[in-house]
Amino acid sequence: MHRRLRNLRFWILVFAVSWLTMVVISIASWPEPGEDTPEELAAQVTKALRANDFHQLEPLLAVGGEDVAKSTVEHFSTTRVDGGFYRDGAVVVQYTRDGTRSEFKAPVQEQDGRYVVNLVVTPTG
Repeated sequence: MHRRLRNLRFWILVFAVSWLTMVVISIASWPEPGEDTPEELAAQVTKALRANDFHQLEPLLAVGGEDVAKSTVEHFSTTRVDGGFYRDGAVVVQYTRDGTRSEFKAPVQEQDGRYVVNLVVTPTG
């Protein structure tokens, strides 16, 4: 046993197995994207925009990932997010910019039983 503890190959093998185990556990523990209900989704989107945190917004998106999350948070960085809610198939975010109140609507989609928001505008027709 003492000889094995002094063997470099043994430690390389232990390191490799430990690293692979950590990666597998990390991937398995990632939360599913989106939220359980559209109302929870609206609350989380609002929270992420208030905090100007694209890391919070990214897992709530249907498409676009980090780039869309960053540009959306950047767009709202000069506003005061007043609130958000779910209405008629969309997350509605109420905000104030330069003293003017407005609403931003983003359609909600269901993916694998979870609700996500689509902030990417796609042309129709």
